[in-house]
Amino acid sequence: MLSYKGPLTDVLLAELSRDIRDKLKESRRVGKKVFSVFMELSQNVLYYSKEVNHFGDRDKVGTLVILQYEKYYQVITGNMVRREAVPLLLDKWKTVNSLDREALREYKRKLRDAPSEGESKGAGIGLVQVALTSDDLEMKIKHLSDKFSFFALFVNIMK
Repeated sequence: MLSYKGPLTDVLLAELSRDIRDKLKESRRVGKKVFSVFMELSQNVLYYSKEVNHFGDRDKVGTLVILQYEKYYQVITGNMVRREAVPLLLDKWKTVNSLDREALREYKRKLRDAPSEGESKGAGIGLVQVALTSDDLEMKIKHLSDKFSFFALFVNIMK
């Protein structure tokens, strides 16, 4: 349905979001969920990717994929992160995956009131929102070097 690897810009995300809305308009409820998850995860790549395009503008680089299966959609995003960020990412993911719906809502309220961590722009609220919107959230990390790892999120949304 959608596959992109390269530099991300606000203009590109606006264009991709228009295409996604057009492709998902027949199923309004599920389409809104897929779009919401896609935008949240895309913004994470835009904000946090440590890979940059060295030609012209120094845009952040990432991977954005939406797959359609018989019973669900899968949104996949990936980007390079600093290796020292991996334990915090894994900890946030484990916390979010361990909570039920009501506990996720409470955790989101708690995060909203907490000061943001380091370079984080949202203290993990986006990940919680994705978990609330989706049906399954999986994270994979591939160490690339002493300094960098590839961080990927796989999010399933039932039709």
